[in-house]
Amino acid sequence: MANKINKLNEALAEKKTALASKIEEVRAGAEDDATAVEDVQSGLTEVKQLKADIEALSDQIKTLSEALDLPAEQEAEEPAKDAKEAPKEPETAPEADKEEKRDEEDIPDDAGSDLPDEEVNSADKKKQEETRSALQGELNMQAKIGDNISAFEAFLKNGEVRDGLITEGGAVVIPHEILDIQKVPNDPTQLASYVNRVQVNSGSGTLPVLAKNSARLVSASELAENPELANISLKGVDYKALTLRGVLPVSMEMLQDAPEIESVVAEYVAEAKALTEQYKIGEVLQKATAVAVSDVDGVKDAFNHGLSNYNRSFVVSESFFAEIDKLKDADGRYLLQDSISAPSGKQLLGAPVIVVADEVLGKAGEAHAFVGDLKAFVVEALRADIQVEWQDDDIFGKKLAAALRADWQVADAQAGKFLTFAPAPAK
Repeated sequence: MANKINKLNEALAEKKTALASKIEEVRAGAEDDATAVEDVQSGLTEVKQLKADIEALSDQIKTLSEALDLPAEQEAEEPAKDAKEAPKEPETAPEADKEEKRDEEDIPDDAGSDLPDEEVNSADKKKQEETRSALQGELNMQAKIGDNISAFEAFLKNGEVRDGLITEGGAVVIPHEILDIQKVPNDPTQLASYVNRVQVNSGSGTLPVLAKNSARLVSASELAENPELANISLKGVDYKALTLRGVLPVSMEMLQDAPEIESVVAEYVAEAKALTEQYKIGEVLQKATAVAVSDVDGVKDAFNHGLSNYNRSFVVSESFFAEIDKLKDADGRYLLQDSISAPSGKQLLGAPVIVVADEVLGKAGEAHAFVGDLKAFVVEALRADIQVEWQDDDIFGKKLAAALRADWQVADAQAGKFLTFAPAPAK
């Protein structure tokens, strides 16, 4: 029987390897725009079958292991018979001998070998249960992704709202699994990834913001009363979620001919959301304390004064970047230095530089920059994420309405400055 268990274990290992390989294949297909949704669903079916095979093999191994653990009842009866025929121990035997005899009778002959086997079997069972749980979780996740993709595709093509789709006020929210599969690039120039985003449960309200700490400990005489620290400064930032929306016309020909229309729509809407957030955050950055600079010293003064306790970085317009890229210090070294960690590949005065379009921080051709702590300066109150809803159209097609509800406000006004660069006229 042990031979049989070994063979089953080998088959189980092969199935697990095949399952891991198939899961990777399905994931790769889901991430590849060229792979049809039907192929992904077919892959999920194979994953389910491999999982069923693994469970069946595990059950067989468990059954055989339990059979091996059964006590040998016939062997247990034989020693009992022999004990009846054996002569009794003399009553005058020393107490120590009697105690030793009782101890020996309490321990089965094969106890030394059974205990390690039980421990091994228990460990194997525990490992199998953990593996089964992990595989089940992986399978559930893959199945959920497939179901959500199919449900969203059905909604885009015929307006059907299936189970699994999240709705907000009657509109459908794009499943996060679809956005993840699209792998919309995490563009390091997107300011939304740097600010403080807070999910709110109402359309308007107040968010508490803790002001910069200025409290310090002071010395005191022995047994003297403890001096009081500066009170915590907690202020409220009012928000009112804006409804930002737009309409995407989709022709009936596109709906009929494009097999993966959900991918196209998801990517388009995600880009629209990113651009919306970018410009809204730019509007907030323009509310920082205005500072005019015309040379290297002006940039250094703005950077060095009042921001030392913040996590400083530069958000610069393309025009500002072009101007500052030409500046040199007193030793003839360029002010901008290479950096492998900064989004732009450059750092300014040791702080990372993020380059955005001129219009994000003002108008085309204007050289503006924000210096300070983005996370401390800007708070985004997110009420509802991207939603899509079909609207009737008077053409041969439909209009897909998208909406985002959020607000962007200044949280800590001391956390940044807004620079305007204007070179001093040549003498």
